[in-house]
Amino acid sequence: MTTRVLSGLGLCLMLGGCAGPLDRAWDEAPFRSIQDRYALAQDRATADPGVGTPNAPAQIHALEQLSVNDAIRIAIANSPRLRRAGYRVDSATGRVTQAGLHPNPSLRFEGESLGAESGRGGETSYRIEQEIVLGSRLKHAREVADADRLTAQAQYLGEEFAVASRVTRAYHAALAARDRLARRQDLTDLAEELLRAATAQVNAGSATEQDRLRAEVVREQAQIELEAARLSADASRWALASAMGLEGAMLVPLSTEVQSLPDIPDKLRLIDAVLDSSSRSSVARIAVQRAQRAHRLARAQATPTLVASAGPRYSDTDNETTMDVGVGVEIPIFDRNQGAIRSAIAERLSAAESVNIVRLELIDEVTRAWSSYETARLTTARYRDHLLPKADRTLSLTRKAYERGKSDYLRLLDAQQVVVESQIAYIDALQRLHESAAELRSLAQTDAPWRESRPGDEPRAEVSP
Repeated sequence: MTTRVLSGLGLCLMLGGCAGPLDRAWDEAPFRSIQDRYALAQDRATADPGVGTPNAPAQIHALEQLSVNDAIRIAIANSPRLRRAGYRVDSATGRVTQAGLHPNPSLRFEGESLGAESGRGGETSYRIEQEIVLGSRLKHAREVADADRLTAQAQYLGEEFAVASRVTRAYHAALAARDRLARRQDLTDLAEELLRAATAQVNAGSATEQDRLRAEVVREQAQIELEAARLSADASRWALASAMGLEGAMLVPLSTEVQSLPDIPDKLRLIDAVLDSSSRSSVARIAVQRAQRAHRLARAQATPTLVASAGPRYSDTDNETTMDVGVGVEIPIFDRNQGAIRSAIAERLSAAESVNIVRLELIDEVTRAWSSYETARLTTARYRDHLLPKADRTLSLTRKAYERGKSDYLRLLDAQQVVVESQIAYIDALQRLHESAAELRSLAQTDAPWRESRPGDEPRAEVSP
């Protein structure tokens, strides 16, 4: 009896060995070790869901200055969206492994006439059954799952650039709000001077009460706009911290100058880059590959599955041991997987059309973003090269005329106010320029300077409690 049991278990282990996992390295660069790529902090969140990265400012080191690339690195290290995208890659990788596994064998025991009064039993048998998948179904299933993994990787890359775009927009909005607040303060100071000058002239009899009231109105408007600019600057610091995955207001000074202009290639080169490198283009092309692989899998699934069985049988009556062997296969008379095959063909055609749809959508989005970028670029160039120099020239001439006694102080203050208002309009145009440039870079997904982190430097930022 012991010999029969051992032989049955040995056969089980021998056949069960074919069901082991496949040893394959799924993640090629740049997606290898996704969790470690930017030192993601998912372990902390998993260990204690109540202590996530945004709620732990004590663990964030202070920087003397914060560049836009530093801000993007911090956002990538703290972004829950990017961590979720990384987990989806891991999940898809697990499905690839699972799709390549053979079915597990099954062990069956059968006994006849057990416990008979004569003391002699009937027959006992041990049988191992193994389902043998034919038609390269496992291979095709792995290929379909691998296409899903590639899709998850492309979406991960797209999320990285989406994070960078959000941070870039928030960063330059904070820069513009900072400079706009400074200019509004200048306007408020000028309005105060204008009111003092108007009051002095009214007291001297060289101006009317209407001039003083007008100066008071200008001062009140300047103070209202200054307070609004102060609130906007504070909100922009909170928005920047939120885009970086932190809670609180950003306290570290921003090092990038708002006047620094982005470098964007021409429209045709940009369209080519978007169609070639964009995650959405990649996802659409991978969808075509997946549909092709799914079609091959559906055709392979029409091949019937073979079931083989083998095991020892012991007859207590005849006192002999024999071997039972069996083979079974289904007959594909009614179900030849014809419906799934037809559906897979339709999915292939649909995926091919989706590629064209995505191409047209991306071209339209690039064209619109490029139009906004060019408008902002021309506007900033116009302010920088023409309007601001002319306003400065007017102020200089007015100041000289005032010094020679050929102009009054109110005219000089008006000229100074025109200069400051032109500077504010220039800052607004620069912000629109950087926002449209960030959108174009997010579409193209070719330039990623934040990946070039400094050796031994893991940027952190300080936030308010």
